[in-house]
Amino acid sequence: MRTAFKLLVHESDGQRYEDLFVKIMSYSDPDFKPVKACGNIGDRGNDGWVAKKGRYYQSYAPESLAKNTKSALTKLSEDFEKLKGFWNHLSPVREFYFVVNDKFKGVSPHIYETVDQLKHLHDLDRSEVFLASQLENKLFSLEHDQIKQVLNSFEPSPPAHSLKVVDFYEVIDEDENNQKDRDDLATEVELKLRNSGSEVAFVKEISFHTVKHWSLVTDRNHRIVDVSATYDVSLSEKAGSVARKKIHHELKPQETDRIRFKLRSKFWADPDGLSLYLIEINVHFNEETAPATFRQTIVNVRPSHISQASFFGGYSPETVTNNKALAREVLELHAGGVGVEDYVVGALESWMLAPDTP
Repeated sequence: MRTAFKLLVHESDGQRYEDLFVKIMSYSDPDFKPVKACGNIGDRGNDGWVAKKGRYYQSYAPESLAKNTKSALTKLSEDFEKLKGFWNHLSPVREFYFVVNDKFKGVSPHIYETVDQLKHLHDLDRSEVFLASQLENKLFSLEHDQIKQVLNSFEPSPPAHSLKVVDFYEVIDEDENNQKDRDDLATEVELKLRNSGSEVAFVKEISFHTVKHWSLVTDRNHRIVDVSATYDVSLSEKAGSVARKKIHHELKPQETDRIRFKLRSKFWADPDGLSLYLIEINVHFNEETAPATFRQTIVNVRPSHISQASFFGGYSPETVTNNKALAREVLELHAGGVGVEDYVVGALESWMLAPDTP
């Protein structure tokens, strides 16, 4: 919980930090009262007070305190004059706390010096800098349910539009005896999407970017979520080409879905080899929203039937050399995080073990 609080402090600037301070102080001291800014007169230099003790708090939380020391000193002096000029007749100022979001880094000695000068100039009982670490101590001296209430109330609300690609993978038919119609021998891939936003995401187009293509040749001629839709897509082996598929798909807030695609290509590929496409996928949804993306993935777009494409003796030296180079390049991409199915990895690893001279 302390880590969560520290993260919250680092993310809180300006009004957000003042709100955090007020929330904690309201729990910590029943006599503490926040002051709401009113129109163009503001809060008269007072962000919160304990009237019966003449205790006043003034908040300052710039994005970068180190770059704003001069501004802090100016604000400190000017706001204190405003505070005393307006509030002193309501409750004489006896204690003054300059509440600074130092993000646990400390503040300039000039700020300490100026705060101390205020004490002597205005005959105060106390005049101190109030740091983030002191606010942390206030928070964690509260009851457990109060601590949770403070932290939970500052959790960021989900953005309206936030679609994430959870997974993108090739669908492998585990039943080797399941013979499909030869006219429907397309490579099937599935796309798993998660709408973590607060509004419905309308998916309008899926684009498949061919980043690169490899052809491994021979010397011879998740899935708990149900699939909601299947689409046909035709890829080009040319690097930089894009296959776009217009769709109309709707994901409700906090919903996860799977979409299947049958990938085909006009590229002539060795039916006993591999035709590997390095694909980058973009999911276009809603208007004026950046597309959701996923890590690059290598997919074997089969020309006619599933091939294990493994090495065995009898290949020509040229084929072995070319396929080993291809295997090395793809396996290096896989090691760097590019998605590749296990059967493709197995086939490529077998080529890496092939002797240079068959």
